Amino acid sequence: MHKLEAVFWDVDGTIADTELCGHRVAFNLAFKDFDLDWNWNESQYLDLLKISGGFNRILHYRNNIGSELCDSHCSEIQSRKRIHYKQLIESGKIKVRDGVLRLINELNSFDIMQFIVTTSGRDSLIPFLKTSLSSQLNYFSGFITYEDVSKHKPFPDAYEMALKLSKKSQYNCIAIEDSMIGVEAAKAANLNCLLILPPWTDSQQKITNKANACLNSLGDFDNPSKLIYGKKLISNNVDFDYLANIIN
Repeated sequence: MHKLEAVFWDVDGTIADTELCGHRVAFNLAFKDFDLDWNWNESQYLDLLKISGGFNRILHYRNNIGSELCDSHCSEIQSRKRIHYKQLIESGKIKVRDGVLRLINELNSFDIMQFIVTTSGRDSLIPFLKTSLSSQLNYFSGFITYEDVSKHKPFPDAYEMALKLSKKSQYNCIAIEDSMIGVEAAKAANLNCLLILPPWTDSQQKITNKANACLNSLGDFDNPSKLIYGKKLISNNVDFDYLANIIN
């Protein structure tokens, strides 16, 4: 039996619906600031989520439409986008998903190490954590962000760094992700992984079967989780006991 000792949290789509209600909106505001006629609707943005990292999404979109914007100009757009994203966070418009605070608190009560492992930049992550997870900040042992690795999800580098910092065996850890590239990154690092479908589940094209288990949400007392595949829930939501069970 493997003992659960560390949990690695993805952020965008996993801890909160930061993507459609946050990052996408901020990108469009930044495009407007630079007098660009770009406007990413929800369908376009969900497709762009296959590209890891906001700056990389801008470059990918620029190349696809044949724009002549230089890389430095794209970098300026990304910097302006971060300002808008921070303002959206501070306005309180981005909420954590059901069960997140409950599970973070429970894991802390069991002395489980917790890390943030995200492709978001630190400038975007820290304001969100201070606004939405202010009471839980001290429960995290570390934060791995876009700046910390050169190769991002689906490459395993960020998770390998988290593993190294945790000093735990991969068998005693689990990643919580919401996307195919996130699951691929975790599995490439030989980690267990729980897939929690993002809030925009109806737009999900294909659900990867590579995770240890998949549910529609972490669930709360008045909003139970729904199992998609994997071991059956012990209670009505994802808790310490369930995470410990699915890594064995």
